[in-house]
Amino acid sequence: MKTLRLIVLQALALAVLGAPAAAADFVDLRRIEPVSGDAAAGAQKAAALCFACHGADGISPVPMFPNLAGQRADYLYQELLRYKSGSRPDSPMTALVQPLEDADLRNLAVHYAALAANVPAPAEPPAPDLLARGGTLYRQGDPGRGVPPCQGCHGADANGHPLADATARSPYRAYPLLYGQHAAYVATRLRDYRSGALAHTSNDFIMTGVAQRLDDASIDALAAWLGNLPAERQAR
Repeated sequence: MKTLRLIVLQALALAVLGAPAAAADFVDLRRIEPVSGDAAAGAQKAAALCFACHGADGISPVPMFPNLAGQRADYLYQELLRYKSGSRPDSPMTALVQPLEDADLRNLAVHYAALAANVPAPAEPPAPDLLARGGTLYRQGDPGRGVPPCQGCHGADANGHPLADATARSPYRAYPLLYGQHAAYVATRLRDYRSGALAHTSNDFIMTGVAQRLDDASIDALAAWLGNLPAERQAR
């Protein structure tokens, strides 16, 4: 009986995972080519377009916008492509990237990836119980809810999967670094995944399945823990 149940579950999983791949605009980020570009040209473009929301050093002064400094170029480039294609929900980014050429997107991605991720600690540390819950979810997941540990894809320290650079076409290259991201941004992004608002790439489908098993309290705890990591590092 257990064997039959396992076969049925595997068949259902394959059906669910296989359906999106048939869509003409679905992007499998596990098979992307490494991104290269001109970081100096990207810096010039960033000065004209990006500083107001993401800061001159890639650290956003606005909690609702992500920090970009030190983020993987492969991930950033794919995100910019999604905005340009219109497959991401409409935002101020949508209009900004429309006039940009593909080379501009690559240059911006390479520029931000080269910046040092000097993320400051939050001004007000979250409550200890919230941090404890977030750290447990990140490292261990929640087996009772079917939530996998986040570190499996994003690294034990949230600085990326350890095999991301193992090969030129590592399947982990497009998994983002989460270290020190603004809690408000992380929480909003997880809720977008949970609602199904993001459904264009292999990353989207993985994260939607995870986020749909997270309640609001779990999302807030994960976001708070990730945003507080710079404070943890300074305290060591």
